[in-house]
Amino acid sequence: MAAGQLNRYADKRLIMKMITQEKFKGKSVLLRVDYNVPINNKGDIEDDARILATLPTLKYLLQSKPKEIILISHLGRPVVRPKERIQAIISGNKNLVLRPVAEKLSSWLKLKTKITVEKKPNFSLPFYRISKNILLMENIRFDLREEKNDLEFSRQLASLGDVYVDDAFAVCHREHASVVGISKYLPSFAGFLIEKEIKNLSTLLTKPEHPFVVISGGAKISDKILAIKNILKKTDYILLGGVMANTFMKGRGIDIKKSVCENEKVEFANDLFDLAPRKFILPTDLVWDKEKIVDIGNSTVSHFQKIIAKAETIFWNGTMGLTSLGMQRFKRGTQLIAKAVVESKATSIVCGGDTISEINQLGLGGKITFVSTGGGASLEFLAGEKLPGIEALG
Repeated sequence: MAAGQLNRYADKRLIMKMITQEKFKGKSVLLRVDYNVPINNKGDIEDDARILATLPTLKYLLQSKPKEIILISHLGRPVVRPKERIQAIISGNKNLVLRPVAEKLSSWLKLKTKITVEKKPNFSLPFYRISKNILLMENIRFDLREEKNDLEFSRQLASLGDVYVDDAFAVCHREHASVVGISKYLPSFAGFLIEKEIKNLSTLLTKPEHPFVVISGGAKISDKILAIKNILKKTDYILLGGVMANTFMKGRGIDIKKSVCENEKVEFANDLFDLAPRKFILPTDLVWDKEKIVDIGNSTVSHFQKIIAKAETIFWNGTMGLTSLGMQRFKRGTQLIAKAVVESKATSIVCGGDTISEINQLGLGGKITFVSTGGGASLEFLAGEKLPGIEALG
């Protein structure tokens, strides 16, 4: 990443127009949010952190006395067949409709109005009426044109409002109609959550306090490994677990047997390790199950804890072992690392759904300095990539 690009993001006001720079009174506002929250089979939201994260922006807009606020969000990855009618799409993806989100948002805003479903002219997607001036559009990904960044669809969305506000940092790396396309047709501004994300993540790129410790694990390593490369010179230690560690270990000639590994990234990981071999800390002992690595061992946990205890800045993405449903016995490494992070004096920044979920299950979320709502977006930001959703607000 060029230094100029880093500076553009570090000084966010050079590239984004903020909602504090606009008057919203009497205007219809399109507000892109990320309400991609986990919903169980009973229709209950299991973690509403992403909804809570948008409340400062939503309340600010409400205090500005707009004519109407239309919220736009996606939820999951619906199965949508070309030319399929919207009612059939909704029926086939009942676990991905946004009514539970509308109800949860109504609860947080302390509204007593009954949620109703409305239609708008020329729109196939229905809308949930949350209050007299708040609407939530049904899952935007029910329309295939969203992910294609279709210009006509973008124009159609823009016709609903007078101004556009983006507060969905987690999808700012996506070039979709409701993230990028709308901004071509409406005055566009960033919400407080995007500002907060950039402010916190920028500290890792510009002025982290030392020792700066990165903890990297989980399964998908492509974005993570690029982020590590970009901040490598600023880090002091990089603690590796999960598939990330497997890939690096294989590159060092360590037998990982039948463990999951991103083979196409082994050479890249090996070259990266050679740039700063003293910074990368690989597991010294492992937990195995059927010839597969499933967690870090006691000695590794102890070593990692000692490094974390001395840290001044911590960035963590990715669990240390298998943490999926039914794998409780392989969560020990992740849980002990989580406790070490919150017990340290360091400024801590955490991102990634599985990592955050484990921290929240331990009741430790409130002890993390900053929990990023972005997964891929946070990693691409740290990797020095331009984020289309941020660029669109310039």
